[in-house]
This record gives sequence, structure tokens and C-alpha cells, in this order.
Amino acid sequence: MKDTKIRYSKQRELILSNLQNRCDHPTAEMIYQDLKQDHPNLSLGTVYRNLNQLCQSNQILRLDMGGPMVRYDGNVKPHIHFVCEHCGKIYDIESIDTALIRQLQEQQPHKINSIDIKLTGICQECLHQQKAA
Repeated sequence: MKDTKIRYSKQRELILSNLQNRCDHPTAEMIYQDLKQDHPNLSLGTVYRNLNQLCQSNQILRLDMGGPMVRYDGNVKPHIHFVCEHCGKIYDIESIDTALIRQLQEQQPHKINSIDIKLTGICQECLHQQKAA
């Protein structure tokens, strides 16, 4: 995919910085709630519009994890997502088997632009809570 250049915007920079400095894969509403305290003129519509532009310019990832809310990720390096079926948290798993990716690309007659792998299960925190109960 080709990167698309977009004009600088202070609000977009705030949104991008907020997203890149967190690891909870927030929704647009979560980012809005986080920023509106210090930036009361920021609207939810502006957050959505800028998130869409950041996705189109490949500066962030849009995550559709099957739930009602779209989440966003400031980490655009290749990685796997783990989704806890109990609490709904999304975790990054950084280790990727590049040999497996190369093998997939070589076996396919298609041109693969990206690979999105999602693991689901019960996170370590929820497992501890279940054992304690």
C-alpha cells in the first residue's frame, strides 16, 4: 500500500500522539474522552475524521475485532493481536515467524499486501482471576 500525504493539523497530531503512547487499542470515543479535558474545543467528529485520515495515510491501524466498536492501533509494525474472550482486552504479540509469512506469500498466486492474524482466548489476568475464584 502506498502512503498518502496529508496536511499537518495540530488536532491530528494530538490524536496520533495519544494513540501512539497507549497500548489499549482504544475506540474513537476513548481517545476523545482522553483528549477533551485538555482540549475542550475538540469534537468527537474531529476525532473520527482524523482517525480515518490517519488510517488512509497508513500512520495507524483500524482494528475490526468483530465487536460493535472499531478500535485503533498506533503500532503499524507487523504484529499479531490477542483478544481476550472474557474481558475484551486486546494485546499485541510482537514475535512473528517471518518464515511462515514468506511461506504463505510463496504459496499464494495472489499478491499479499498485509497479513492480519488475530488470536482469541483467555488472557493471563482473567485466568488468574478464575483460579482465585
